[in-house]
Amino acid sequence: MVALENQRYGRNKSTQINSTYIESGEYRRKFDNLTPNDEVNRVLYAKAKEMLKHRSGTLYEDMYWIDGDTGKIIAREINSETEQQIVYSNAVRKTVSSYKGGNLIAIHTHPHSMPPSAADFNSCYRGGYACGYIACHNGKLYGYSSDEKIPVTIYNAYVERFVKVGNSESDAQEKAIERIKKNYKIDFWEVL
Repeated sequence: MVALENQRYGRNKSTQINSTYIESGEYRRKFDNLTPNDEVNRVLYAKAKEMLKHRSGTLYEDMYWIDGDTGKIIAREINSETEQQIVYSNAVRKTVSSYKGGNLIAIHTHPHSMPPSAADFNSCYRGGYACGYIACHNGKLYGYSSDEKIPVTIYNAYVERFVKVGNSESDAQEKAIERIKKNYKIDFWEVL
């Protein structure tokens, strides 16, 4: 119960955001060219800031699905009580799976500021998203896309192998993704 209380009140120092940076022009500029549509970029930036502030100091994640042509918010999961994971409600699952807009963009937070996970790539593929973005608590912004399902076991095996040889968890995940990109139709980039 104490751990849950600490999460609610933002006491997890390792996942607190730097509000000054998140409000800075440098951070905002990361969103300027995410899509060709300025309104979509504006919405992505606004929702990234909102999610980061909402989940600062916690291990919880928020997620939005946005129409990549109009910037309209299609669905959201912002009340998760499961740490480090987005659990789709039935309503969100139905809305996302039946969406006919064709240019769906997902954006969610990663409290430990990690690159996309195998689950992120597979959700992108299953949901038919044009792409996804991860707004990290440390200010990093990652983009990713997937045109096929990747085996979670292979992803995890690569990460484990890279950790064993001395890489940080984040670096190991990036190296695993680069390796998997050679054989699967996925993409990944850090937005600078």
